This record gives sequence, structure tokens and C-alpha cells, in this order.
Amino acid sequence: MLTDRQKLILKAIIEEYVTSNEPVGSKALTEKPYLAFSSATLRNEMQALEEDGYLKKTHTSSGRIPSDIGYRYYLDHLFIRDEHVEDYYKYVDEILDNKYDSKEEVSRKLVNFLSDLTGYYTALIGNSSDTAKVLKIEIVELEDNEAVLLIVTSAGNVQSQKIYIPKGYNMDDLMRIIGMFDTAMYGQSIYNIRGILSKEVAKPRIRQMVDFHDDILNFMIKAFDGFLHGNVYEAGLSKLLNQAEFQDYQKMQKLIKAVDNEEFTNVLTDASSSVKIVVGSENMNEGLNECAVVSVPYFINDDEFGTILLVGPTRMNYRATVPLLEYVAKSMRKLDKR
Repeated sequence: MLTDRQKLILKAIIEEYVTSNEPVGSKALTEKPYLAFSSATLRNEMQALEEDGYLKKTHTSSGRIPSDIGYRYYLDHLFIRDEHVEDYYKYVDEILDNKYDSKEEVSRKLVNFLSDLTGYYTALIGNSSDTAKVLKIEIVELEDNEAVLLIVTSAGNVQSQKIYIPKGYNMDDLMRIIGMFDTAMYGQSIYNIRGILSKEVAKPRIRQMVDFHDDILNFMIKAFDGFLHGNVYEAGLSKLLNQAEFQDYQKMQKLIKAVDNEEFTNVLTDASSSVKIVVGSENMNEGLNECAVVSVPYFINDDEFGTILLVGPTRMNYRATVPLLEYVAKSMRKLDKR
């Protein structure tokens, strides 16, 4: 069990290391006003924390850096949310309050904002709609050669795609074809859609009509796969790879492979859970052994929910990151009925 003095020292070392990315020595600690201890006392306590597994020594310095055990103790007992992060909440509100953006556009803007602000990989993962049924497939004309194709499910999920119509194709004919898809798929389970889509596309009239642009079929296939597996919006992998920890080529390759793993991105949200942080070797995938993964569940309504993920180095600024993600998750309810 750590003494109060050891807790203060461990907290100071972790927060100094987060900022500097340099091993922390006793000299740096003596400059902190709340650590009014002698250098000898600090060195002895740091030695004790190292022996107990909370700190570790690097080969290039006499200073210490936190171990995974040290980070875990800090997260469970010592870290305090930084109130200054509230200055960024207004930018989250601006994104979510824009009534002209679809849920998809808002999701993309959110992950880009979070990755730009933190310098880490961010993903927003929607829930799967495996019990949902198709409510509507519709095409809406925008201009002479442009239209938007919409798919809506009983779970409230919407997918939209702008398509371009070549000259010589009649918009009314295309609307009739989409109407045939709508009739064939209405009320059908998402699980059955691929078979129905294949059957409809095999009809000569439909095949002839959609041949002009594979975007229509590709969009429908992608949309229904998205409903089944949950949409994933992601940003910031290149920013994460620029962090000092991942400059080694092998580490970089392992990290890319880990983040691209389907099991990683298709995370199911536990409705009873709150913020969860997995640090270093606690990650089951070795490609994430030098990473911290923060996940926070969000709920738009009873049928729409998911997870916000952020992946950074273990020296992540937890004090700022955690309350920021919590605020985004809480604010996602603004997208209800969007």
C-alpha cells in the first residue's frame, strides 16, 4: 500500500512525464512546490516505487518513467479531471448543433476534431442494427444530373449517398427502379437484404438501368453492411504514428495492424458501462502494448448507441482526454431525430 507521500510522488512523475516525454529525476521533482522533500528523500521513495513495480528505469537516464502498474494506480486512485478542458466544449456544441449536417457528417466532424485536438487516433463506432428492418429506399433529385439515394431502417439509421446521373438517362426511369427496390425490400430484415438485392439486380430491366453507375449498387451493399456491423468513423492514425513512441518501424506496423483489426473497431457497447481505460500490457493485442485505449459509450436514443474510442500512447493526457470524451458522449443525444 502506498503512503501519501508516495502517492504524491507517483502522481507528479506521471504528470511530468505526460508533458515532457522524458524520464523524471529527483531534481525535476524538487522544483514542484507541493513536494517539499529533500532530494535524498525523493530518490529513496522513487527507488521504493520502482521496487514495487510502479516505476521503471530507462537505459539512457537515471530518471524514472511510469510502468503500466503505475498508470493503473494513477487512473484508479489519483487522477483528477482537468476543468480547463471545458474551454473546448463549445466546439463540440458547434458541431452537434448544426442542424444542416446529417448524423454521418456530424460523426466525421467529431472524430476529426478529437484527433486534431489530441493528436491521437479516434473512432466513433455505431451499434449494429441486426434486428432492424428496411423502412424506405428513396431517391431525391437535386439538380439535372445529381440525386441523393437514401436508405432508412426501423432503428432510425439513415444512409445517404450522392450519385451522378449521366446524360441520356431519364430521372423518372431511375426513380421507378429505386421504387422497385423499395417495394421488394420494405419490411425485410437487414440480414436478408443481400439475397434480395442480388435477386432484384438479376432482373434485366434493373440490371440495364444500374449498369451506368456501379456507385448505386456499391452504396447499397456498403450501407446494408454498415447497418449490420455498425458504422465506423475514424481519424488520426497518422497523427498517432507521429508520436515519439511509434517511430520504430516494427512498432508502427504492429500498431497499424492492431487498429485495422475488425475485432478492434467493431466494439459492442455495454449499456451498463461507463468510461473504460485499458493501459499498455492490459491490451490483449500486442500491437497496443504501448498504448492506452479509452472507450466511452454514447446513446442517441434507445435504438441508437455506440462507442467513442481514443487510442494514444500510455503517457496520454488522461486529465484532459477523459472529460472531453465524456462530454462528447453525453452530448450525442442531440442527434436524436436528426
